[in-house]
Amino acid sequence: MKSLRFLLGGILFTAFIFSGCNKAKEALDVTFNANYKTNLNVDVPAVARSVTFSESETIDPASDPEVSKYWDKIKKFEVQEITGSIISISKNVTLVSATLSVFNETKNAQWTFTNVPLAVGTTLTLDNSNGQWDTVAQILQDKKVFTVSVNGEVSEGDVSFTILVTIKTKVTANPL
Repeated sequence: MKSLRFLLGGILFTAFIFSGCNKAKEALDVTFNANYKTNLNVDVPAVARSVTFSESETIDPASDPEVSKYWDKIKKFEVQEITGSIISISKNVTLVSATLSVFNETKNAQWTFTNVPLAVGTTLTLDNSNGQWDTVAQILQDKKVFTVSVNGEVSEGDVSFTILVTIKTKVTANPL
């Protein structure tokens, strides 16, 4: 009976030590913000038949200096906000329909828009209504270059505009 108590005590002590080590390791986690931005420069020619457009840019997750510093030690990316803002436009038009996507070879987050008046300062809501932020976090966690694209149709041609897409994240890494 005495040896059984000793054995159980040893098991409890070992479990306590290991769980304490994990807690101590987690206490060394560092968190920081990493923001990724890209400009989608859209040019719609003055063509009578088609007022469609398509534009894409790539983002390298390692382009953020802090992310690069902890590259092999990153535990997770948490998306805090994604925005699309019109930062320049040659003339105000209506976005008849469009799809904005963030994707890599295996994952895709999409937002669709219809009948949105475009002017400098217009913000496109890139919410998490269908789990898109979770998908973008997974894309970042893949630690590979990914693509941001927009394609659609505007109400008239002969217009140029720039959509600034910003992905704000909180990154957790452990330097151990």
